Amino acid sequence: METSSIFSGLENEGMRDLTNTLKIQPTYTYEPNILELQPARVVCCMDGAPSKNVNFRGCKIIRLLVSADSSDVTTFPVNLTIAGPCYYTKEDKKDFEIMMRTREQSLLMKLPYISKFDWPDYRAIEQCPKCCKRQKPSSSGTRYWLVYQQCIQCTEIGVGTRMMPRLMCEECFESITDEFYVSVVVGSGFEAVGPETIAPLLDVIEDQGPITWLQNGQRLANHVDGTFLGAYKLYCAWEYSGAFQAMCDEIGRQMQSAMGDISENQGFEYNFVGQQQAPPSTYWEMSQIPDKEGRVCDYDGCANVHGKRVAPKPGKKKGKKTRLQECLGCFDVMYCSEECQKAAWPDHKAVCKEAQRKRKEEEEKGKARQKIDAEEKMAAALASFVPLSITPQGGGGKKKKGKKGGAKKKKGKK
Repeated sequence: METSSIFSGLENEGMRDLTNTLKIQPTYTYEPNILELQPARVVCCMDGAPSKNVNFRGCKIIRLLVSADSSDVTTFPVNLTIAGPCYYTKEDKKDFEIMMRTREQSLLMKLPYISKFDWPDYRAIEQCPKCCKRQKPSSSGTRYWLVYQQCIQCTEIGVGTRMMPRLMCEECFESITDEFYVSVVVGSGFEAVGPETIAPLLDVIEDQGPITWLQNGQRLANHVDGTFLGAYKLYCAWEYSGAFQAMCDEIGRQMQSAMGDISENQGFEYNFVGQQQAPPSTYWEMSQIPDKEGRVCDYDGCANVHGKRVAPKPGKKKGKKTRLQECLGCFDVMYCSEECQKAAWPDHKAVCKEAQRKRKEEEEKGKARQKIDAEEKMAAALASFVPLSITPQGGGGKKKKGKKGGAKKKKGKK
C-alpha cells in the first residue's frame, strides 16, 4: 500500500512518522468490545475552565477494535470508542474550533495553548474516519455518530497521545456495526439480575439513551428531542461525568503495556492489534432487553419495519435503515421518525397522558415509601441508643464545696 493512500491528509508529521492515520483502512475488519471502567477519583480538565476532581462512579463503554485477522497491520490501528448519536450545529463547530485549536491558532485567538504537542485542528473532528468527507453544520437534524479515536505522535520532545473526537456519517457507522451483536442482560449497576441474551449492537446503544455508557436506561435531561444531543454537549457530558478521563486513563495504560521502547535513535515498535484488547465484559446491562426485530412503526400511516432499509434517495446506493424509537411519554409505542410521532399524536395523546399520570403516581408512592422507611430506621436507631453515664473528671463534690467556701472567704476578706 502506498504511504500517501493510508493518510487522510490532516495528520501532522509526528503522526505520520508513527503511521498514525485518521483514516479507516479498507482492509480493516472490526469487532465490538465492552470495556468496564472502574470507579475512581479523576481530574476533569475542560478547556478554559479550572480543573476539578470528579468522583467517577464507573461504567461500561462500547469500543470498536481492529480485529487481529485484519490483513493490514502496517498502520497504527484506528480503534474507536462509541460516544453516541448527535447533531452537528454551527454552535458545536464554534466550540470545537476553540477546543481543537493549534498552537498557531491559539496565538491568533489570544488564548493559551497548554499541550506540549501540536495536533490537527477541528477539521479532524468534522472528517468522517471512513469516507473522509467533511461534515457540515446543519439545522435540519442530520444525525451523526460521535466516536473517540486514540491518536499518537512522536516528536523531538517525546511521545504524545490524545483521545480525539470524530464525527462519523450515519451510513458509514452502520456499515461497520450493522452485523454486530452483543450479550445483554437486565441489570442494576454491575450486577446481573436477568437472563443473558443476544441483541443487535445498534439497538442496545439507542435503547440506552443518548450516551452509550449510561446504565439502566437513564436519560439525560434537556436533550433536543429525547433521542440525542449536539456533538459538543455530548462531548461535555462525557467530560463532566469523569467517564472521558477514566476512559483515557484505562486505554492509556493498555497502550503503555503494548508499546516498545522509543528513543531518538531507535524506531518505534508496537503490536496493538489483538494485544490492546482488554478481556471483554460478559454482558451489557439494560433496564429491559430491546425487542424490536420485525416491529412496524406504530403510526397507522407508516409501514416501515425496524432494521429494514427504506427506498434510497436520489444519488444514493442504499436507503437508510429504519430505527424505531420509544415514545418518551409512555414508553409503550415506537416510531421511526419525528414526523410519524407528530402525525400519530392526536390519537395517541390520551393514552400517553394517562400512562404518564400512572407513572408519576408510582414514583410519588415510591418516594413516600422511601421516606417512611427512612423515618422508621431513624426511630429504631434512636430507640436502640443508650446514653452512657458520664462522671466529671475532677472527682467528687467535696472539691466543689471547697471552691465555694474559698469564694466565700474571699468575699469575707473584702
